[in-house]
Amino acid sequence: MKIEASPEEVASLLNQYKTAIQPKPSTGELVYANIPVIIARAEIMSNIYSELEGIIGESATGVLKKIGKSYGEMFYNLTRDGPQSNLLADKEKMFNFICAETEAIGWGRISIEELPNKIIIISDQGMATGRNYKEQSQHPVDSYFLGYFEGFFSKLNNTTYYGVETECVAKGDSCCKMELGTEPVF
Repeated sequence: MKIEASPEEVASLLNQYKTAIQPKPSTGELVYANIPVIIARAEIMSNIYSELEGIIGESATGVLKKIGKSYGEMFYNLTRDGPQSNLLADKEKMFNFICAETEAIGWGRISIEELPNKIIIISDQGMATGRNYKEQSQHPVDSYFLGYFEGFFSKLNNTTYYGVETECVAKGDSCCKMELGTEPVF
């Protein structure tokens, strides 16, 4: 099964977010269904990655992947307990929602293909970090998103996924491609 969201589905979700995101009167923070949100430029992940890489080198990949994974797990929990909880019963609808949501919030247009013991996520134009990376990299840079998908799909399928970004536009590849497998090395 390979899933991609249509432009209409992305626009519908984005419009839903636009009308439902409101400031919380007590704190002034933006919330969507009581979930705090931050609206930021897409290049922010690239800037964070670059700055962290400048401080700790290639270890930035592991740090951002770990952070992303916890947010992916948290997003699964919010989905399970929130307005999209009905999607969890239908994997195709859930994958479609993830594709639409990923594009609507500016991470990038993706497709998701589930194979036995493997999930492949491809962004033909690249994920936000790779697209906005200021120079050509020697290694993939979308580790936050890789960790996010690792965490989300691990919770969704109740199994542990290990991810690797096999292609990245920041390296000069034609797309960003992430592969999640059930074995630490695949």
